[in-house]
Amino acid sequence: MSSELERRATELRFLDGIEKVEHVRFSTGDQFWVRFNRPIDTNKLHDVVRKHGYELVPFGGLPSKLPKRLSEVLWDGVTHIVVKDITGFGRFTSSLGLEPDGIAKIALDLHSPCQIFIAMNENGVEILYDYLGLKYVPPLPIKPLNQIQAPTQSPPGATNRSG
Repeated sequence: MSSELERRATELRFLDGIEKVEHVRFSTGDQFWVRFNRPIDTNKLHDVVRKHGYELVPFGGLPSKLPKRLSEVLWDGVTHIVVKDITGFGRFTSSLGLEPDGIAKIALDLHSPCQIFIAMNENGVEILYDYLGLKYVPPLPIKPLNQIQAPTQSPPGATNRSG
């Protein structure tokens, strides 16, 4: 997935409205971060997300309302999460800052007015491309390495006459 994200980063880097594109590696998996230099159209994103069978859920409303210094300690700037299925209780805990399992996030850069779209897998990247109006091309399947065949043993009594 790493080379695929690098290719996508190069593809998006110079589009109008995008400030920065990064492939971020975490121990839990790779993420694809796109920082916009203008606000994300949440109505348009909501429609795109719904078209793909997901939901755009508000996140971290309570921690974000704390005083700035305290909110920066407790809240990472995530304002929305794209999830497949979520219950009413899941929505409630999401507003408290307990993150549901999702495919993408929208975050505020806490030190600038920029918003960041964070895709956590290829489904999130596909939604990003659809939001940007770009043609999404799925990654090529990874071909398994041909396994090296173990040398076959000679039948008992056979001799190796190479030399």
